[in-house]
Amino acid sequence: MCTGCLPAPPAPTGPRGDPIDLLVEPDAGPEAVLDLIASARASLWMEMYLLTDGRATDALEALGAAGVAVRWSSPRFTYTHAKAFTIDHARLVVMTLNLTGAGLAGNREYVAVDDDPADVGAAEALFQADATGAVARGRARVVTSPDGSRAALADLIAGATRTLDVETEELTDQAMVRSLLEARARGVAVTLVWPGPAGSGAPFTTLAAAGVTVRATTAPAIHAKAVVADQVRAYVGSVNLSPTSLDENREIGLMLDGPQDRAVAARLASTVDDDAGRGVSPAALY
Repeated sequence: MCTGCLPAPPAPTGPRGDPIDLLVEPDAGPEAVLDLIASARASLWMEMYLLTDGRATDALEALGAAGVAVRWSSPRFTYTHAKAFTIDHARLVVMTLNLTGAGLAGNREYVAVDDDPADVGAAEALFQADATGAVARGRARVVTSPDGSRAALADLIAGATRTLDVETEELTDQAMVRSLLEARARGVAVTLVWPGPAGSGAPFTTLAAAGVTVRATTAPAIHAKAVVADQVRAYVGSVNLSPTSLDENREIGLMLDGPQDRAVAARLASTVDDDAGRGVSPAALY
């Protein structure tokens, strides 16, 4: 979806690595996201899985004087599960939330606001390709499925030496389960937070038995997707730890692994740890 679509400016050749701003929901409130949408003056390009909240559709319609182009997602993907948009070709917003009532006001979600030109250019190249069925891959700090999320997350987990903090709605990918078990076996303190029963709890009970701190948290309901290594490197975005999400969907996230990203990584890790403190173990559920 785009409003007032204009040709995207040429993308810079490399990431400048500007710091990002992190919004934590539901703490920040729905207006934090709606205000970002309303801030657009020349263009807003969006790729969104679910768009059902009336406040969000009203905000988009208010921008529509120049026309709104809406396209169905590319059949190349099982689901276009991304939740991201760009504002005026100058700002990238990568979210874990859908534009639904629960996404805007209720769930644990993260919103990364990124003004780095290389990241903005990478995202807009993806949006343009997906609108026409062409092929594009993530670059700069932008990580995408189906081409890059699996390798990027595997490397992030494998590189942890002290701590791993993981928040995910789904965990059904066996390779990711093995990576977390291997991290625990080499002495990494692993904390895993998820929303609780919805199907098999086997991965969670297996990890808990290996010494991983596994907690199901319902207040707030966990819809966030984040992985933080050693409180200094992090992924945040739309990908779940499932084969479909890693290998078949269009997913968009950010890999934050530079010195300028450490404050955001530390805040993500702290939030995951706080959420774990309110959760219950798999033994109480299964």
